[in-house]
Amino acid sequence: MENLDSTLDLMIDKVLAYDEIAFLDLVQFVWRRGWALETATDEQTTDPLRRALRACLVERMVEIWNAPPKNASEKAPTWCVDVPALQERFSVIKPEDQSFWDNEPENKIFAKRNIFAPKEFMFFL
Repeated sequence: MENLDSTLDLMIDKVLAYDEIAFLDLVQFVWRRGWALETATDEQTTDPLRRALRACLVERMVEIWNAPPKNASEKAPTWCVDVPALQERFSVIKPEDQSFWDNEPENKIFAKRNIFAPKEFMFFL
């Protein structure tokens, strides 16, 4: 984890493996490093799921960092707006746990790319 981009790649790996604890540790790691989120690059992968997750993760961190009590002034990279929704729905929740979340509100950042994540996904103090 030498930089923001390599850490984002690892974060995506943890989401895809449904390893929530390791994933949340990485969210906190990014916060502690103080990297400017706007510098995240578009990996231009042929995998639409990885690209959509990358954009969502960066946009969600911007939202969290800018909210109280952190009150940062982060911006999402401009490439995020060009990342389309997935054709096939994906969930950040393990398949065997999805029924628990059936009636819960979803996070709008992820929903716009056809990814289910609970409303408060990634939030930490």
